[in-house]
Amino acid sequence: MSDLKVVLIVLGALIIAGVLVYNWLQERKLRNEVSRDFIVPQKDVLTDDFYIDSDAYVEKELAGVGSKTKASLKATAVQTEQAQVLTETSREENIDEPTLAVADDATFLDAAVKNDTNTFAQFNTSHIESADNSFFSVADVRIDALPESIVKADLYQQAQGVQANLPSIIHPQIDLTAIFYATKSIESADLQTLNSAIADIGLPIMMHGLDVEDKWHLLSDNTPSAAFKQVACSLQLADRGGPVAKNLLNKFQFAVEDAGLSLNAHVEWQTNGDALQRAIELDQFCIEVDQIISVHMAQNESPIHGTKFKGLAEASGLSLMADGKFHYLQNGKSEPLFVLLDSNNQPFTAENLRTNVLKSVTFQIEMPKVSNCEQVFNQMIAIAQKMAQSLNARLVDDNQRLLGDVQIEKIRQQLKIIHATMVARGIMPGSPASIRLFG
Repeated sequence: MSDLKVVLIVLGALIIAGVLVYNWLQERKLRNEVSRDFIVPQKDVLTDDFYIDSDAYVEKELAGVGSKTKASLKATAVQTEQAQVLTETSREENIDEPTLAVADDATFLDAAVKNDTNTFAQFNTSHIESADNSFFSVADVRIDALPESIVKADLYQQAQGVQANLPSIIHPQIDLTAIFYATKSIESADLQTLNSAIADIGLPIMMHGLDVEDKWHLLSDNTPSAAFKQVACSLQLADRGGPVAKNLLNKFQFAVEDAGLSLNAHVEWQTNGDALQRAIELDQFCIEVDQIISVHMAQNESPIHGTKFKGLAEASGLSLMADGKFHYLQNGKSEPLFVLLDSNNQPFTAENLRTNVLKSVTFQIEMPKVSNCEQVFNQMIAIAQKMAQSLNARLVDDNQRLLGDVQIEKIRQQLKIIHATMVARGIMPGSPASIRLFG
């Protein structure tokens, strides 16, 4: 072998060794950086039990109201102490001084327990039962039940909303309202110009008139001619289609102000802050809580026969409606607690159920439209499990995974969070305001 070949072999071996050493050093450096930067999680969210502290969430959301309530109670205690000192001084000096009638904390709590809403706050605790029969509670402090002399003005307005003496259907969180105060009675015919100006806005608008007996009347095209002391005009700031657009909001405000000039009336807007920003925030809230809970019942080896399915659904209290869905109604309400529909969104009819078989059906709850969502969810699950057992079917989620007790409990926890979010916002689930907002 020549010297040149030996040199080339040695040089090649050195190059290969250098490449290996370089790669090893780079790999070691990268491994050290990853180990230094990566923090090993203490819990595996995919395997550990799912848990949400609903009480902590509610306490956080209602902290503002709670702190102000405590401040009001503290002020009450101070007034009580002053009243006692004043009374003792009057007795010593034998002078008939007026006494300050303020209850102490013990009387306050006793009255709250006895539901004495005429004098003190009533604490309504909403209990929601979980799978293990435990309960969590949301304390809803009714500040409106306290006398105005006890509650600070700003706290009283926060609990009542900025409006005073408005129709109950108007909600301060979702409506922008203007009140017309006129020097003379406002005829319903005089509002036609305003109706024409706001007719094409596209969002729900309500108009109410206050008669001489201080009763509000919803005005419409069919309302008979009448005269009113005040008129309230309300624009719903958002719905499932999104928030009101800026140009439409400006058009509504301009039309109202122009109508006020033509009626020789003072216009008072019942709102705090920028109306457009309120509409955007309301839309974000709707996106957050507007959830539809779906549970699917799918066939196993054998298909689901439509005739037997219809019989079981009706035996469980569901009724086939004109929209092609089975509705579960209660207490004579027109809004269903939950519905049962074909998973392919094909409408059910008595004829096709008699002749066809089904592969999959879906139970659905619209969260914001149900007052006690967890109770309704438990009722829906019980009916779905009973029907699945009778039809030899299985319950699955949206990803066609088997729906067991663990998955059902996770859904319950999410329902609690959504319910607490709506309560903290002041829009109660299943209330007329919620039905109007998510209708």
